Amino acid sequence: MKRRLLNKLAVLGAGALLVGAGHAQTKPISLVIGYSAGGSADYIARIVGGELSKQLGRTVVIENVVGASGMLAVQKVLNGPADGSLIYMGSSDLMLVPMINTKVKIDWERDLLPVGRASTVPMILAVPASSPYGTMADLFKALRKGGKQTFSYATPGVGTMQHIYGELIRKQAGVELLHVPYRGGPQITADLVGGQIDSAILVLPTAMPFIKDGKIKALSVLDAAGVPQLPNVRPIGDEEGFKGMVFPLWHGLFMKAGTPAATVQASEKALLGALAQPEVRAKLAEGGITAAPLNGQDLRAFLKPQSTLYREIVTSAKIAQE
Repeated sequence: MKRRLLNKLAVLGAGALLVGAGHAQTKPISLVIGYSAGGSADYIARIVGGELSKQLGRTVVIENVVGASGMLAVQKVLNGPADGSLIYMGSSDLMLVPMINTKVKIDWERDLLPVGRASTVPMILAVPASSPYGTMADLFKALRKGGKQTFSYATPGVGTMQHIYGELIRKQAGVELLHVPYRGGPQITADLVGGQIDSAILVLPTAMPFIKDGKIKALSVLDAAGVPQLPNVRPIGDEEGFKGMVFPLWHGLFMKAGTPAATVQASEKALLGALAQPEVRAKLAEGGITAAPLNGQDLRAFLKPQSTLYREIVTSAKIAQE
């Protein structure tokens, strides 16, 4: 009996985590994300997915389904069975892409059931180290005086959370900003360090190595209470015109609508259990990511006002994606 069990474990490999003696092999769970391997979303998925395996006693496999601004990953889950074997880990793209692309008919409230929120990733507005601006107040004061009419900010693309954040800054501060969309992160940081662009909106994990090396500096952080990595950088919610504003880049888990409530609740309990583990929280923090657990009901309540704010910004800025 023991020999057979050892043989099974050898075949399943390190990714298959079984709990309890005599535990029967069950259908693996696919944790589907719409981002490529190596990014912050993939990092979160692998840390959280590994602990989910332990909590559920089931294999959790990470599937990177890239394309259509993350919507191919959503569609994979929607095309699959409503049995909990497919879990979508998504972010603001889930709501933003259907807003800016009328061809996308996905409706998160209709099509998916929130399992829970896993994390938030702070975003910052960064400038080259040689920039004359040291704070957002400095920047706003200069732009309102009309000193530089085409102050540019780079993002990974049209309709990304970074773009929405930039448009929020432009709208709330009443200043002119020029959006410069890129195809990805590495070229943004290279051009920012080189001074080819005036500023960029970056996720903290991407920005920190360049901040530590003194190549760029952060003017603001998009987190309700700031972040310990940047103790001297004010959160945007403390700036005039942004009081109390919370606008995080978040990651949450969802299942296909119609999945049995007991199945959703089991994964919700496992997610919250995973995020309660000190080693999981520490690993996320190492990557500049904040464990930010919410249960499914609270995630839904969190997303509704966020969705309203996204739509207001998309509409006022006339953001559209072909």
